[in-house]
Amino acid sequence: MIRNLLIFFVVTNAYLYWKLRSGFGNGPWNWVYVPWALTAAVLPFVSRMGLLGSGRGAEVVFALSFTWVAIVGMACIGFFFMDALSLAARVVDQFTKLSLHSRFFAPRKCVPATLLLIVMVVLYSFYEAWAVRRVDLVLETSKLPEGVERLRLVHLTDVHIGGVYTLRRLAKVMDIVRSAEPDLLVMTGDLVDGDMSARGREAELLATHGARYGAFSIPGNHDFYSGIDQALRFMTRANLSVIRDSRVDVAGISIIGLDDPAKFGRGISLAVERLPAGVALPDDKFALILKHRPQVLEGTEGKFDLQLSGHTHGGQIWPFGYIVKWINKHEQHLSYKGDSAVYVSNGAGFWGPPLRFLTPPEVTVIDLVRKQERNR
Repeated sequence: MIRNLLIFFVVTNAYLYWKLRSGFGNGPWNWVYVPWALTAAVLPFVSRMGLLGSGRGAEVVFALSFTWVAIVGMACIGFFFMDALSLAARVVDQFTKLSLHSRFFAPRKCVPATLLLIVMVVLYSFYEAWAVRRVDLVLETSKLPEGVERLRLVHLTDVHIGGVYTLRRLAKVMDIVRSAEPDLLVMTGDLVDGDMSARGREAELLATHGARYGAFSIPGNHDFYSGIDQALRFMTRANLSVIRDSRVDVAGISIIGLDDPAKFGRGISLAVERLPAGVALPDDKFALILKHRPQVLEGTEGKFDLQLSGHTHGGQIWPFGYIVKWINKHEQHLSYKGDSAVYVSNGAGFWGPPLRFLTPPEVTVIDLVRKQERNR
């Protein structure tokens, strides 16, 4: 993993440096770019190895240095498209007299223009990362309790409290949660991402969720990476009931909460996951599975009513959504496995850089409504 990241850092920074030099020549900017690129490439590893300590300062350094890594990656994508268009212009020029390449794709012309476009995309990505939206979803079911016509779930996932994630941003998320007036708040992992010892105000804010029948959470991989004991203490302080490889019945439905495989350590194979021994899916109640990663458990297709997941962030920055979709073998947002609905959220936060592009963060409001019998 570290080797692959180092290769990525070296290749992307070298490519960006080459493109900038082709557009701006050799100048004073070299003396700023090269040392900064080297420093930014090393800092994430230094931070994750604990050489900068384990407090909030180290988390901020990690987030900011990874922000540069993300910006370089986005810049490389932008220049790659520019190079593709430049190549296409050369091909067209071979068969016409339009001279498209010399008119529009000379490096001194197109590199500054492309760089300006990249800067605009990066600035928008900062905005999108903080612009949490509400997503509404209605699902019909015949398994609501007697006399209940609607049960409202609010789904939160991948908040990633830590690093540069601010109390003000969490307040915006919780404003959406409270305004939805949920019957149940359910959280599917990666609530925390760092040291929670100084995050008391965040826990108190989460506790204001206002869910009629309470709030229920499962741990995700980053909750384990951050230290599961401190993550669980934070969740308890936030008035969240944690469900770990077990089932609880509440508000007339059954909630099955599953631990993330990260509890066994990093790099664990996810080839086969099964329902834990002793945990049964009900036949007579609405079965809601909370599972951090979006894979459906082997043998459960069609036997549950709804699975809520996160983990992928929708790729966080386009076009990485296609890559995470291929790796995780899932469909983003709503899909079906037989008669079982699966909803994979973009998540309400971000990991690493505070950037999102074409994958806006979300709070999902799901109304379970009584299924109406159709006239034959």
